[in-house]
Amino acid sequence: MSSSPKNSRWWTPVEEAFAGTKVEGLKVRCPMCGEWGTVITRWVKGPTVKPLYILHIKWGKVRKVCELEQEQANEVRTQVTLKKNDVKHLLETRESFVLFSGGKDSLATLYYLRDLARSVGREVTALFIDTTAGLPETKKYAKKVCKYLGVNLEIAKPEKDFFTLAKEWGIPSFGKRWCCRELKIKPVADFLAKIQKPKVIFDGIRAAESFIRSQYIPIWYHPSFNCLSVSPIFDWSDEEVYSFIYSNGIPKTILHSIGTSTECWCGAYKTETDFKKLYDLDKDMFHKLEKLEGEIKTGYTFLFNKRTRKKKPLKVLEKEIREEKMNGKKKS
Repeated sequence: MSSSPKNSRWWTPVEEAFAGTKVEGLKVRCPMCGEWGTVITRWVKGPTVKPLYILHIKWGKVRKVCELEQEQANEVRTQVTLKKNDVKHLLETRESFVLFSGGKDSLATLYYLRDLARSVGREVTALFIDTTAGLPETKKYAKKVCKYLGVNLEIAKPEKDFFTLAKEWGIPSFGKRWCCRELKIKPVADFLAKIQKPKVIFDGIRAAESFIRSQYIPIWYHPSFNCLSVSPIFDWSDEEVYSFIYSNGIPKTILHSIGTSTECWCGAYKTETDFKKLYDLDKDMFHKLEKLEGEIKTGYTFLFNKRTRKKKPLKVLEKEIREEKMNGKKKS
């Protein structure tokens, strides 16, 4: 399905974000009309896998947009690449920010882009999001790494902290995942809104992380950030990430070995195993979350078994953990 700019202008900000860029890895022959164009995607409410479009641009203006059918989109995704020269061009022409959580993927991204930016006479800025629901050690590690790399670090945080919002709206869940919007997206959007120069945001998203992420493309226009969002290590494997980190002398942390992110313990994606690890890592945070459960009027808990429809309060989990440890001591 194709449309002309006369019928809709949803792509206007996309057109503006791509203005002046040379992103050759997104150029493909459109399976609908046969003409060459630029692959883009956009956020739409509903489908997990977002639609793909081909922008046909002439003299810097969109003259036609083709929306791809699912089979066409699947084929086009295999043709999209993110070339090193594309990334260099973006680094040269825009203020560049790297979302840095302290996790292994964002760590590899930051180090990789720091060197790439310096090869073209530019610098990147690391942007850490203090969700107010993360481990203090995570922020300390982010500061340590940025100092080691000689990279400027900026910290964004929400206007209201997680615990205040949770008391107002309840504990986040799959069906009501307000945490990402309020604790991550909005703080970054507010920070970037102050940057008047052309800008670009980089992240550590990789196709190998999940099937859903494998359906992404490595460059798209982020409507909340009002700029291009780029995933420079999108095609890297787990092995490539670990090899890159450990072969470059980057400071290590135990946080990379626990198997879950530590910058946000809001609960939407955390499992019982994750909370057991948290109990060993940071009892203060565990007890703060345990106390929060008791203050939530809805009675929601961080742990909920969808199959049995049963809740498990953290105070119950703590009791089980203590019993397990006591039994372990007796056996030894």
